[in-house]
Formats: sequence, C-alpha cells, structure tokens
Amino acid sequence: MSKPSQTARTRRAAHSQAQRQRILDAARQCFAERGFHAASMAQIAETADISAGLIYRYFSSKSELIHGIVEAQMQALAADIEARQQDTRPPVPCVMEILAQPCHLAGSGGDMPLEPTLKLEITAESRRDPLIAEVLARFSQQIDAAIAEWMSRPQAEGGFAVPPAKIAARSLALRALIDGLKQRLVREPEMDMAAVEAMLHDVLPRLMGD
Repeated sequence: MSKPSQTARTRRAAHSQAQRQRILDAARQCFAERGFHAASMAQIAETADISAGLIYRYFSSKSELIHGIVEAQMQALAADIEARQQDTRPPVPCVMEILAQPCHLAGSGGDMPLEPTLKLEITAESRRDPLIAEVLARFSQQIDAAIAEWMSRPQAEGGFAVPPAKIAARSLALRALIDGLKQRLVREPEMDMAAVEAMLHDVLPRLMGD
C-alpha cells in the first residue's frame, strides 16, 4: 500500500486545524454566554454544528478547551508584544491603546474577541485548575518581560528610562495600574476615557519618577 502523498497529509492537517478552531470558537461563545461550569460539551457541539463525540477527538475535557483558548490568546499576545517593541510613541498613548484594544484569539481571523467577562472567569478558574494556572502563569511572564523591556527603554524611544535596580518595582506598579483599569472597564464600559487619559498624564510621570 502506498504512503499518503504530502498533499494529502497537508490537506488533512489543515482540516484538523480548522475543526479545532471551529470547536474553540464555539466554546468561547458558550462559555461567554453561560459561564464555564454551566456550558456543556453538548451545547458546545451544537454551537459548532458537530457531534459531541467529534469534540473529544480534539479535546478531552472543558478544562482542555479553556487551555486551548488561553494558549491562543498567548499567541496573539506574543505577536502584539513583538509589534510594540518597535513602538517609539510616548507611554500614555501606548497605555490608552492597550486599554482600548480587545483581546482577540489567534487563528480566528482577528474577529473573535475574548469577552472581558470570560477573561475574569478563566482567571477565577485558574485557582482551581492547575493546567489553566500554568498557562496563565506563562501568559503573565510574557507580559512582565514586555513591561520590563518597556521600562528600560530610553524616553526618546517611547520608554521610561528606569534604572535597572528599579525596573522590577516600577514594572509591578505599571502592571497593577493597567490590570486595575482593565477590570474597571469590564464593570464600567462607559467610563470616561478622556478622564483616564488625563489621569495617566498626571500619574505615570509620578509613578516612574525618582
């Protein structure tokens, strides 16, 4: 019996990836609408218009589905960080862009936002699920590394020119500020962003200054 051709293997791999992404998109929708524990694999299968049995060919559990969603988000973050490393604008416009930009799942064509409420639910679930906790820990490390690089960059290149000895503390402060504002925006989506921008112009120099 002849071996499958390279074209056939490539076609099967592409189909498998498309099915996996279809399931992830359906899971994201169901988790956002019903919550992590209320959404069932049967509902996810119905949303994806496939059989529940087919889901288990790609994902063994709901926890693994969440793992896949967070992994996709990490890929999107990595691409975003790489792009921002070339950004030489002042810090305030960059922070405003971070606050305004929704998180999108890699592989979904850029039109599949990760719902803010779902992000909070995933964070809460990480306290109970070691697999999700491990993924979020790596996700957090990527953010911390990007912020530390931003801290050390000269002001002329859009950074804060923070001395090496103070980078860890200042990075923690900026991360706390951004994370806090993002969670506030989940609760108050109509927040006055002009007021937020004015606050950043006032607070960031104080936060990063000696």
